[in-house]
Amino acid sequence: MRFSQKKILGFTAFEALLASAILAFMTATVTGALMAGRMQSKLARDTLYASMLGHALMDEAMRLPTVDPRGYTTLGPDPGEARIPGAGQTAFDSVKDYSGYADGPNGVTDIAGNAYPTIYQNYSRSVTITTVSYTPTGWGRTIAGMLVTVTVSRDGQQLVKLQRVACN
Repeated sequence: MRFSQKKILGFTAFEALLASAILAFMTATVTGALMAGRMQSKLARDTLYASMLGHALMDEAMRLPTVDPRGYTTLGPDPGEARIPGAGQTAFDSVKDYSGYADGPNGVTDIAGNAYPTIYQNYSRSVTITTVSYTPTGWGRTIAGMLVTVTVSRDGQQLVKLQRVACN
């Protein structure tokens, strides 16, 4: 009489441990790649929003004349002026009035004083203006103007820096 021995099929403890280690490594690798992709998407979105806010403020400033109608020449707002005028104030009336302007976080508004939606309230915008001059080749004269710089940041990180020259 012969007894047949059944072979027991299954994994050894070592094989199970090796499979678990490989699975953990693959999970960590895929998770790292997904998180990097998510961070890139967030940065792209934040930069897009910052660009929109920066262009809005730059366009708002550049629509004004470079020479102050009241004759003031000092960079920054004239006495009694504000971007969004309150009682007894007048609105900015020249590009130079925006020098030193800053808003946000939690206070970013459009030109009419309306707050942007909540998603934009974590951003900060600032404007700096410096006087510049340039003598183009062959022109025989110097062109004076103002270099307008709008910077938009979020959480202390500068996302967008826009520059334009305003000339008379």
